[in-house]
Amino acid sequence: MRRAAVLAAGTTRWALEGALEDGRLVAPVRGVIALPTLSEAQLEAARLRARLTCVSAIAEAGLPVMPRTRVVHLAVRPRGRTPERAATHRFHFAKECGSSLEPMPLPAALDHAGRCVGPRAHLVMLDAALRRGLVRGADLDGWIATPRARRTWLLARADARAESAQETLARIDLVESGLRVVPQVYVDGVGRVDLVVEGRLALEIDGRSSHDGDDAFIRDRRRDRAVLKRGVLAARFTAAEVEAARPGEIAAAVRGILSAHRRAGRTIA
Repeated sequence: MRRAAVLAAGTTRWALEGALEDGRLVAPVRGVIALPTLSEAQLEAARLRARLTCVSAIAEAGLPVMPRTRVVHLAVRPRGRTPERAATHRFHFAKECGSSLEPMPLPAALDHAGRCVGPRAHLVMLDAALRRGLVRGADLDGWIATPRARRTWLLARADARAESAQETLARIDLVESGLRVVPQVYVDGVGRVDLVVEGRLALEIDGRSSHDGDDAFIRDRRRDRAVLKRGVLAARFTAAEVEAARPGEIAAAVRGILSAHRRAGRTIA
């Protein structure tokens, strides 16, 4: 907060100075008061009297940002004084910036991201925000930074059921190739499956954190056997594979599996 706002809220100068002296508060720049536990990006925004926005505000909200970047994205008023420029700063001029120093509201930050990230990375962030209830599809109607064509594309493809960034990336790769995909399908005797493709393939995206260890290894194989018993194909990709894949690569691999399955009756020995 600005120092003046802290005092206006009823804090005495004596109490404020005491908090600064013992480290409970810090002053990143003259006239600005902050908590010492703030991230480096938030402290940098406070130092420049700006507001985090775009991918920086989205990351602060705990949502996935791809690709990761050390550039700090800052919102400033169009007619205000622009802070010093640096290779590690990117400024977004925003009429709604106001006098607050808090990160921009998430719908506005997602809108600003339309200037800085590709459509798939944008969709990853939007899916995660929708899943957590931080935005609604209707919020896109008020976006002004993201081009109309991008907004239309996002609305047509966004899905709050996505449970990870990699699931979104895999789904959109499959959908863009013309495959029919349904996320988070409940299968009797198995549980929820990340993606069901063409009604014939149960596709799982495995991240290391939740699929590492002996118990997870055994559980995943049991799930695959349960899927196969129902006459449905089962396949797995690692999260790292999905992140590193070029556009169309996941879809090509899945099409290959589906095509091979149509030629049932062939043997391997």
